[in-house]
Amino acid sequence: MHVRCSHCGIPFTLSKETIHTALTEMEAQQLKHYDARCPQCRKVNRISQTLLLRAAPDWGKEEEPSQTKP
Repeated sequence: MHVRCSHCGIPFTLSKETIHTALTEMEAQQLKHYDARCPQCRKVNRISQTLLLRAAPDWGKEEEPSQTKP
């Protein structure tokens, strides 16, 4: 997911792993936003849960074991 810092304007990327971790933490703590720090200016950029879910539609879908009939 590409993010542009709202303070200094530098673009940076959040990996799938980071997004999945953020969504898991947000669900556990019942948060609505994730605080992503800019790698250049270190200021916080708030990213909504909706945007994170849009970037990782496969989050939360655990693979169910296939049920085969004997």
